Amino acid sequence: MRRTGAGLVLAVLVVAALGAGYLAVNSGRQTSTSTSTSQGTSTYASNVEEPTRTNASTISSSGLELRVDLNSTTMLPGQTLAANVTLFNTLNENLSLPLSAPANLTSQIAAWNNDDFWCGIGGLASYVAGFALFRGHVSADNLSLAPDPLQLDAVLQAPCNGFYGSGPIVFLPHSDKAGIPTFGPFEDSTNLNVTTSCYQACSRGSGLFGYWNRTSYACCAASANAPSFFRYFTPGRYTLAAEDLWGDRVFAYLQVSHGPSPSMAVSAQESPFSSPASPVIGLVLANLGEVPIATMGAALTYIPAQNSSANSARYDFAFVVNSTDPLLPGQATQDVMTLKGSLFDIGVDYPLTISGTLVNGTSFTYTQQVQFVNAVPSW
Repeated sequence: MRRTGAGLVLAVLVVAALGAGYLAVNSGRQTSTSTSTSQGTSTYASNVEEPTRTNASTISSSGLELRVDLNSTTMLPGQTLAANVTLFNTLNENLSLPLSAPANLTSQIAAWNNDDFWCGIGGLASYVAGFALFRGHVSADNLSLAPDPLQLDAVLQAPCNGFYGSGPIVFLPHSDKAGIPTFGPFEDSTNLNVTTSCYQACSRGSGLFGYWNRTSYACCAASANAPSFFRYFTPGRYTLAAEDLWGDRVFAYLQVSHGPSPSMAVSAQESPFSSPASPVIGLVLANLGEVPIATMGAALTYIPAQNSSANSARYDFAFVVNSTDPLLPGQATQDVMTLKGSLFDIGVDYPLTISGTLVNGTSFTYTQQVQFVNAVPSW
């Protein structure tokens, strides 16, 4: 549903704000109906153990270390994980390496980076290292049998086929900085930030939280950025693999844990262009469980502040979710409405009740507190 407000034609940005909390019901039951009600933000985050930072690395005979750093080995669906791939000179002197490699290595890096970022966005690192995120447990032993990497970039990008120029590349002593002397005296960090690229379809901080379903569209199609192609990570094990230009590989592992299911991340936005009596509100819900959702609706309650002359009000939001077009695991849906009533206060809790039915017949109802951010809901 799209409506106009404050002279603007608005659509909804596919995002999931962790601070808005999670919605949950046990979808594992086989009964025909199941109902639960709860209040409060972050409904199950307090039950999760503190994340454990980890790194995986290998040091070649030359002294160059290829390292993958994760700020956590576990995450809940809808959360964001920070990851980096780094080349580090472990020696106390300059390390000079050629900017050439066998074709199989350069093609591997090009193929992986084609899924993940614009060529050159990581500086020198994007030409001499590559990474890929796989669903499941992938190692050197079964890499050739692994499924295609998950696409972290919204559209397929131009591959990095190697640095065009004369070498060698020189790594500074005990540093991740390197330079190419024939290109000048500058040095660049050989670090790649592993990030889900949202572009216009979601708005999140830097890090990993989802991927693009590339099997649903042809390369570079105009609809490639459509929100329907985006998926948040669902429960399971994932492998982040990295390889450098000189043939070293490293594998790091993370687990997306099971939260209550179906669990949905919520984003609540109020346009700054809203008029005092007509707030423009956008809501986004994502299915972070493992069972498709056949029907879903949400009721937002406005509760005026103390000593306010405004009246309480209920607003019903509708989402395009049905049995023939269910909300798939990891997929998001959105609605924008121009309401008739008082503006919502930013940073104040308001109750939002979500109800619906899973494709297996289980029904759910859940109430949580949400806080609005001041942003224009738009693609």
